[in-house]
Amino acid sequence: MSSTKLPREARGFSKGKSNQTDVSALAIQCVKESRWNDAIELYKQIEETTQTQTSKRERVDHLFNAALQASNSNNNIETLILHCQLLGAAPNHRDGLRNFAITLRRLQHYNAAKSYIDKYLELKPECANGLNTLGTILTNLGQNYAAIDAYKKSLKIDPQNPLSNSNLANEYHLRAKIDLAFIHSSRAIAADPSQLDIWLDHFTQLARICAFDLIEKINWWALLRKLPAGWISSSFLNLLTLCVSKADQQIFKLIVKRWGDQKSQEASQQPLPTIRNLSSDIQKLKIGFLSADFRNHSVARFIWPLFEHLDRNDFSLFCYSTYFKQDAWRQRFEENATAVHDVAALSPQDLCSLVRDDGIHVLFDLTGFTNGSRTGALAWRAAPIQVSWLGFPGTSGLPQMDYLFLDQYLAPSEPDLIHEKALITNGTTVCFSDLADIPITPIIPELQRGFLTLGTLNNSYKITRSTISRWANVLHHLPTARFLFVRQEFQSYLLRRNILNEFRKLGIQEDRINFYNNRLGNRHYLDCYNEIDFSLDTFPVTGGTTTTDALWMGVPVVALEGPNIHQRVCSAILQHAGHPEWIAQTDDEFTDIALRLAENQNQRIELRQNLRKTLQNSLLCNPMQFAQDFKECMEKLRIQLQQSSMI
Repeated sequence: MSSTKLPREARGFSKGKSNQTDVSALAIQCVKESRWNDAIELYKQIEETTQTQTSKRERVDHLFNAALQASNSNNNIETLILHCQLLGAAPNHRDGLRNFAITLRRLQHYNAAKSYIDKYLELKPECANGLNTLGTILTNLGQNYAAIDAYKKSLKIDPQNPLSNSNLANEYHLRAKIDLAFIHSSRAIAADPSQLDIWLDHFTQLARICAFDLIEKINWWALLRKLPAGWISSSFLNLLTLCVSKADQQIFKLIVKRWGDQKSQEASQQPLPTIRNLSSDIQKLKIGFLSADFRNHSVARFIWPLFEHLDRNDFSLFCYSTYFKQDAWRQRFEENATAVHDVAALSPQDLCSLVRDDGIHVLFDLTGFTNGSRTGALAWRAAPIQVSWLGFPGTSGLPQMDYLFLDQYLAPSEPDLIHEKALITNGTTVCFSDLADIPITPIIPELQRGFLTLGTLNNSYKITRSTISRWANVLHHLPTARFLFVRQEFQSYLLRRNILNEFRKLGIQEDRINFYNNRLGNRHYLDCYNEIDFSLDTFPVTGGTTTTDALWMGVPVVALEGPNIHQRVCSAILQHAGHPEWIAQTDDEFTDIALRLAENQNQRIELRQNLRKTLQNSLLCNPMQFAQDFKECMEKLRIQLQQSSMI
């Protein structure tokens, strides 16, 4: 919010009608420029000098109800104007303050939203709903522990509050406390099953504990169609698990497009100026990266070779961080990037204006629809060319997203499955140049234990009913083999119970299924691959980093491939690693590949010794070639920019 003084003509104006009209126009301009305090002060002056037949109470009630109606109609500018008018007439209108905070949060003006909810809570500190609103804003600002505290305070006042229970569940889910997440999410549903957005959050918790029966009771596509488009993007990653058939994927594509169109509509209501013309002779291409993961995270490792090997005479690299965490990786980026900006608290317009002020030519969104996402802000067109990469394995739905950065194996086999154009690199879209040098146990697990151990380190939300059926079929053909699940969330009682029940239905007894939380044993996750003979991948959302981790530790991976990006992440890595023979196109092929690996013990012994070296010699672990391939793609975009009508 601006602290700029009001223009001279707005101060001490007379009661003349024309002056009031001028000041009203100035107030509207302040709203469009996100100068809320200035707009409210202007409307306050108008209120103080206006003589009407109606009482102040009647005017305030009218403004409050009109603001609600405008909000329900998704008329953002009108909603903002009416709230500023309301608070100009009644600065301490409690419901008006809270609703304004909710509106500002929805429009991603997080700092402004927090200032108004703080004022509301000064007036009504023991309001459960107000504390919940504060929690949601703190979550958006990346202040997650403060958000958890706000939700807990809300629930202390109102233990059954559906929104606070649901939002606390989301926080616990992000911290792998998935039993607690499910409990609070279930309380939210029980308290008010009519709130459809709570059901969508509940899907996330159901997926994390593999509650397949409960998932299959709901028509999630129908639910999504009933919800406002702006509410649904947080569920997109988990909803990919429902995208198996092409029909499902086309439905999902339309749903994502509906969200993208909504963001475009919001941007059109508060537009930024057209991007200024750039020089037709671009000597140094300015590339921006928008991400929540400039920290100890796989995304940081994937892009790091660009910061090491791109020639800075040709490229400037800028980082726009949507989540702040100071660690050694963050320091690396600070020391090597042209600039690092923290943008979590910025409105979409301010974020895009910052990117524009830096003169960015190409902006990469590395987060997509994952935690810390600001994908929606790109509807305001932050850069002449905008590209989605890494964070979300699918289409963004935004008309302003020009490309998806893909490779020849990752690109969908059917181009109509995505909205964007595919920007294809000659190499890979990821580079694993910094994998930990964890020793590989030379003796394979089968020789140590006398039986085969299959396993996975994939996130539990990727495990579907059909995935377990596929794995169970392999286990039926290998009657002495066992299956090992490794991950922190497998400490969950509910998750273990549901997985064991599912295997039991398929004839696999629970003594053949094992779970391990490596964090309890303070054991490096890569070392856990020393317990696995070969890994079976998930589908339709396939493994990415976990696939490369397995190969690095000498463990083969059996994959199932589909036509869309989320169904090809694992198979693309296997192609680059030189093992297309482990990629299946059908369930029967998946079983056959697994059985061939099981039968060929000598091959697995050899792979345990040589697979890491093979991976090191592949494009996946060649940072200089990765940077060179990226450079060649950027040169194509440089030519496009120079020929573009924008320039």
